[in-house]
Amino acid sequence: MTQDYGFALARERGIALGPIGHRIVEENELTRVWEVRLAPGEELGFHIHYHPYYVVSLGGGDNEIETIFGKTIATQEPLGHTVYIDEKRAIHKLTNRSDQTYLSRLIEFKAVRWTYDDDPAQARPEAGEQTPEGYAAAFREILEHTADLPWEPKSLKGLYQKMLWRDEETGASIALIKFDKGVGIPNAHAHASNQFMYCLSGKYRYIPTGTTLVAGSFYCNPVGSVHGPTIADEATIFLEIYDGPHYPVQPPWYTDPKDAT
Repeated sequence: MTQDYGFALARERGIALGPIGHRIVEENELTRVWEVRLAPGEELGFHIHYHPYYVVSLGGGDNEIETIFGKTIATQEPLGHTVYIDEKRAIHKLTNRSDQTYLSRLIEFKAVRWTYDDDPAQARPEAGEQTPEGYAAAFREILEHTADLPWEPKSLKGLYQKMLWRDEETGASIALIKFDKGVGIPNAHAHASNQFMYCLSGKYRYIPTGTTLVAGSFYCNPVGSVHGPTIADEATIFLEIYDGPHYPVQPPWYTDPKDAT
């Protein structure tokens, strides 16, 4: 049975679907990072997603999703709010219902591409048909069994990483990071791109502010924002994501330049 995602209704109403964000911040063969920026009362018009995606709010409040069928869903997306969408949803639009600007980064994972039964333009090729150019590339996958990867020591004693993915052109990366108890970044510092951290275990503290991350904590540090020094009150493991290069210059606590990238 064909599921209705709203394409026929969009054609009937003369609605041309728009982009899922306002501008592309970064893109490579595996990911595409969009900026979404909505002034109070502003809306991002009807659109649909063709890839799983992850949204990180950099500021905002109350938003409203409205599907093409008229169903409305209230959402609250303040600074630091995250959401991962890995299922197809009907055509929809987004409106900022708060009194402050909503800003976010929407990260598409291009290795998976969704098709919709009611969207003829997205039909999969039938058996025996020539595969469209670029079609197979959209389904390239990366699989890492992290338990099988060794912890690689960095040149700051007591700090280790498992690099899961890195774009050598942009410097963007995804890695597991481990701090031994009592180890931290010794100086205040800023990053050359946005830093996203999800704490998997342990207890990690930003000394000047007392901000403490424990298992389940999500932390977003925007590009150029000064933070630290830090200390791991317990042995701590993070999933750490950068959407560009890590540091503007090599920081003094690393003796190996590759540790700063």
